[in-house]
Amino acid sequence: MQTNNTPVRRVPVKLLKIGMTVVELDRPWVESPFNIHGFKIKTASELAQLQHSCEYVYVAIVKRSIDVSGKTLQRQTYHNSTTFEQALPKAASTHRQAKSVVKGLFKSLRLGQSFDSAVAKRTVKQCVDNVIANQEAMVWLGLLKEVDEYTAEHSLNVAMLSIVLGRQVGLSPADLETVGLCGMLHDMGKSEIPLEILNKEGALSEQEFELMKSHAARGYKILKNKSDITPQAAEVAHGHHERLNGRGYPRKIKAEEISYFTRIVAIADAYDAITSTRVYSPAKTALEGLQILTGAKGSHFDPELVDHFIEAIGIYPAGSVAELNTGEVAIVLPTPQANQNYPLVLIVRDQKKKPCQERKLDLSQRPTDDNGKAISIRHLYSNSAFGIDLKQYHGLLR
Repeated sequence: MQTNNTPVRRVPVKLLKIGMTVVELDRPWVESPFNIHGFKIKTASELAQLQHSCEYVYVAIVKRSIDVSGKTLQRQTYHNSTTFEQALPKAASTHRQAKSVVKGLFKSLRLGQSFDSAVAKRTVKQCVDNVIANQEAMVWLGLLKEVDEYTAEHSLNVAMLSIVLGRQVGLSPADLETVGLCGMLHDMGKSEIPLEILNKEGALSEQEFELMKSHAARGYKILKNKSDITPQAAEVAHGHHERLNGRGYPRKIKAEEISYFTRIVAIADAYDAITSTRVYSPAKTALEGLQILTGAKGSHFDPELVDHFIEAIGIYPAGSVAELNTGEVAIVLPTPQANQNYPLVLIVRDQKKKPCQERKLDLSQRPTDDNGKAISIRHLYSNSAFGIDLKQYHGLLR
């Protein structure tokens, strides 16, 4: 059996183990106690719920990932070595430096100069070290975005999200540095696109759109001539807008020609673009971004990697504005992966959506309202909903 091009097998619930990814039940999801359709079993409680609710389920068949070069990628398991609070100061310093470096890369190329590959590599290594230590801190720092600095911030966020996804699938630290560098450099071709087109408000003309799409081939030409940059970076720059169904650009290549690292960066690139405010479109919520990726599994994006990305980011990503079933409004705070379905939140609006005394609420502790009903997230909104400015809360855990 296959679901969305993902091979699965039927497993009796008594044979389930923590770590397996459940993609289908033996009954409709709405008749189960689970509020998400498909998830990785992370806790004994989730395992017990499945065994109590079902007789059998369908789980994803784990495949070894092989890059387009034929190289089998090494795998390992990561665990946070420090808490979010401990990791944040160092991560913040790394993030500031990395943003400055990426802006410098684009500036150099726009001036017709080359860029310092050693600085880029060193910066990516620092990002990798921080993501390995605690990925929630780096994800949190990538939430604040400035419309007028989109290109540089986008490249940094794609690098970070690519590293996060690579960490989730267990890439080695060396491979994380490679995929991070590929993410950071994937849009270098935009340095040759006129700023009036990059920053144009409203729809591009057909001619402008064709010029914009040329950034993929331009980036490839820039990077393939850099002898001190891995050839994979040039390939990713060339292919990050290619799609598994062959309908991407610029070459319209098929799935088997799209490298593993290109598939990773393509997901990170799409997610950050969807959830960012642009001069011509507002940002979509994190949940909407994940839903769009899910809807494009198999046709546009690698289905297994999309599933891993959702596992890494969580269905309630940090920084999301959430309305609770109490009517109160909260900001989702960085939460350990094991508790992502029941995150830590900061309540900032009362039931009438008015500013209130801020208080943290840990949904993993299954808190209840005055009537004894479990408190949960009802809906996610865009980051500016209810007059909330995420910048006001960004340093609250430092």
